[in-house]
Amino acid sequence: MSRFLSKRYHNLEPYAPGEQPKGRYIKLNANETSCPPSPAVLKALHSARMNGLGRYTDPSSRELKRALANHYEVKTDEIFVGNGCDEILGFIYLTFFEGARVCFPDITYNFYQTLAQTFSVDYKEIPLKADFTVNAKAFAETDRHIVLPNPNAPTGYVLPVSTIEKIVAAHPERLVVIDEAYVDFGNESCVPLVHKYDNLIVIHTMSKSRNLAGAHIGYCFANAALIRDLESMKGSFNPFNLNDINLAIGTAAVNDTEYLKKSVEAVIAARDYATAELRKMDFYVLESHANFIFVSHPWLSAPEYQAELRRYGILTRYYKDPERIRNFLRITIGTMEEMQAVIAATSEILLRAAA
Repeated sequence: MSRFLSKRYHNLEPYAPGEQPKGRYIKLNANETSCPPSPAVLKALHSARMNGLGRYTDPSSRELKRALANHYEVKTDEIFVGNGCDEILGFIYLTFFEGARVCFPDITYNFYQTLAQTFSVDYKEIPLKADFTVNAKAFAETDRHIVLPNPNAPTGYVLPVSTIEKIVAAHPERLVVIDEAYVDFGNESCVPLVHKYDNLIVIHTMSKSRNLAGAHIGYCFANAALIRDLESMKGSFNPFNLNDINLAIGTAAVNDTEYLKKSVEAVIAARDYATAELRKMDFYVLESHANFIFVSHPWLSAPEYQAELRRYGILTRYYKDPERIRNFLRITIGTMEEMQAVIAATSEILLRAAA
């Protein structure tokens, strides 16, 4: 570190993203997608509009907000957009959590913890139950602000919207942030609840179901007063947080609902196939409601399984902490052909290990 680094950051541990290697790999380690974006997105990228990039973009992102408002049946003043979910979360922490106390699950997206450390927020990790499901009772009872992914990662488990509503309603004086990055993969959304509760923020992303991880477009829904607070913070820090290219392709992606439906159906079909085949080989596979699966084998350790898959050119994600998930491997759901390659490789790995 340099001698100019602020003392508050001397012990900061940055978030470690999934490996982004060069070369030919079946890349199933970062919960991205192997599918191309909507043809409407590609059309927008090649439109005459791109000739106007010499001008600043619209800082209010009206075009994208109108498309989102129409799709999700909300008002434009109930939407905030940003450079991926991570920036949305960063603005939320910066705007609402200074001097506050926050909680989130102990096994979850660890960027929540990184943000808490970055902004010096008092945080508490609420343990998942023994079966890796969220302890909804504990979240309903706590008086801390809440950041809760639904479905959760890396487990893939989901809470019903009725349970989320009980958590939100239990303590109206605290803020509840529901991260729905994976909601499109067969789940019900909490977005309609923002009209009923002024202490709820629901975050979405285009990095998963809309195949735009490389564009990094995020957005959230909340009561108009909360959105105004976020917009004020954005205007004081980074008013042009989405460039004009992202506004164009984001709008195109939102409007192509038929392509979204096809993409989601393909992921679910590949997820169901991989789950069934791995279970035939004695893997314990948690019931996933996302675009990944979390798997464990009785005698093939997770680190060994990850290393063996890599030899076949297949990348996955392993977490050594916390201890109770050390024998689990997270496998992103790719195309059906990619998942068939995973199953074929796994079969050979098991045969060789058992010999």
